[in-house]
Amino acid sequence: MFAAVGACASAQAQSSLQLYGVVDIAVGSFQNSGAEGTTANARLTKVDGNQMITSFIGFKGAEDLGGGLKAGFVVESFLRPDTGESGRFGSGDPFWSRAANVWVQGGLGQLTLGRQGTLLFVNTLQFNPLSSAFGLSPAIRLTFGSPWGNDKSDSGWSNALTYQTPNLSGFTGALQVQFGEDASKNERTSYALSARYASGPFAIGGAWQTMRSAEAPKPSLTAGQAQNFGMLGVSYDAGFAKFFGQYGAFANKGFTGAVNIDTRLYQVGAAVPVTKSGKLLVSYGQSKEEAASGSTPADVKHSILTVAYDHHLSKRTDVYAAFMLDDEDKANFKKGYTYTVGVRHAF
Repeated sequence: MFAAVGACASAQAQSSLQLYGVVDIAVGSFQNSGAEGTTANARLTKVDGNQMITSFIGFKGAEDLGGGLKAGFVVESFLRPDTGESGRFGSGDPFWSRAANVWVQGGLGQLTLGRQGTLLFVNTLQFNPLSSAFGLSPAIRLTFGSPWGNDKSDSGWSNALTYQTPNLSGFTGALQVQFGEDASKNERTSYALSARYASGPFAIGGAWQTMRSAEAPKPSLTAGQAQNFGMLGVSYDAGFAKFFGQYGAFANKGFTGAVNIDTRLYQVGAAVPVTKSGKLLVSYGQSKEEAASGSTPADVKHSILTVAYDHHLSKRTDVYAAFMLDDEDKANFKKGYTYTVGVRHAF
């Protein structure tokens, strides 16, 4: 009997289950660049969620299988704390849209199967001072934000398989596949690669994907449509400030009209410690849209500047204040100015 109890206790010690998440909510005066007199350029004073990070709730578990092997799962759901709705946009997102996967890890690396963040999204958030802030980060907004970003895919891939190498003296690499799962062959298999090297204060990383299938909430593709997208990032921590830089490029194929464009973009930024608990975050990004082969959309520049101060009250709670200038260089477009303060709590 005592042996059975001991074995049970040992098994429990080798397994874990965790509930966790983040809630981010802010109040402010929000305005995007847009045509003068339109709702796109209208100024709104409101309570809004997800400025610094998209709020979510998640569950994850892991088990030690012995012999250096581990297995686990992750399920995570986005939420909008200003309205209580699930998802990022109020509709269109699957409930577990942030993650829904299982993984196995050993000495040769980790294999993950299911819905998960894309290698390009992870690379983009790693090399800008505002990380994954869909509300405020120029790099994230110009790449993945709606309706400004030109990524035809999403920050997460469904039906995906990812292999990630172990850390090899500062180097890590990954390969990701999203299966099209379409008998008509309109949507085909998508592929992605990433690599990162970090040594002391310096880090460099790049990611590339060829996207030939899309899942909700993004619209499905049709035969012949594809998008190649690559992003390179660097960072250096000089002590008094951490500096960031990024360069990326999109190349579209098979699209028509105003969306048949190629895009180049860059971002530079810095995180400057001001106090023991607070940092000044500055980021400037610009995308330039150009007509792809066989199309004639006008060339457009879109610039975003964000200045924010983030102050940690504890390890899990921080408050922030931010200003953002949004400037899309189109005829009759006006600049947008956003001022917001918010609080973020991790649990």
